[in-house]
Amino acid sequence: MYVLIKGGGMLIGVFSSLKKMKYIVNTLIKDNYEKNGSHGWYHFRYAKVELDEPWFGPAGKDLMNEGRAILSFSTIHPEYFKHCIINDPNTGEVINWDSPTEH
Repeated sequence: MYVLIKGGGMLIGVFSSLKKMKYIVNTLIKDNYEKNGSHGWYHFRYAKVELDEPWFGPAGKDLMNEGRAILSFSTIHPEYFKHCIINDPNTGEVINWDSPTEH
């Protein structure tokens, strides 16, 4: 599953596939252009999550790399949304679906 946010933590949605999430991103960009007549940086970020992954291991020990994405889903903390979607600010076209850094 994929959790999509915009900007500093506005939840857009939870999607069962990357294809569905990409469709929503493209639709949001298109709708924004139709309403405002201009583009810009959209600052979409997403995390791939497994909803049944554990948050904590035996005896309550935090699992260092497991559960981070689902934990970030509950707090909408952007540091765990490691996948940045980069778009061209002039055309709105998505340039990179999985950039390590955001513009």
